[in-house]
Amino acid sequence: MTTSRVPALFTVMFDDIRQQLLLVVLFLAVVLSSLTVVYVAHAHRLITTERDNLLSDRDNLDIEWRHLQIEQNALTEHSRVERIAEQRLDMIRPEGKQEVLVPWQ
Repeated sequence: MTTSRVPALFTVMFDDIRQQLLLVVLFLAVVLSSLTVVYVAHAHRLITTERDNLLSDRDNLDIEWRHLQIEQNALTEHSRVERIAEQRLDMIRPEGKQEVLVPWQ
């Protein structure tokens, strides 16, 4: 009875990998590039979402600024200021002879 020795599995795999080195390198390059594409697509989605949120915040701030401008214009309206001065502070407009001009310099 003759026994034949069968090479170890690790040795066979190592020999196959060495013989097909170009295919292994190409396979690793394909896997690496596909993982890179997935990562870049995910990062792009995150950046796009952040940009949309920032644009929405900008629009909300712009609307708030416009409302504040309108409110400021309403509060500084001359007739309103004059009415408040007369009602709350009991101020009156001076007559022509009561006015005093103060020289400047």
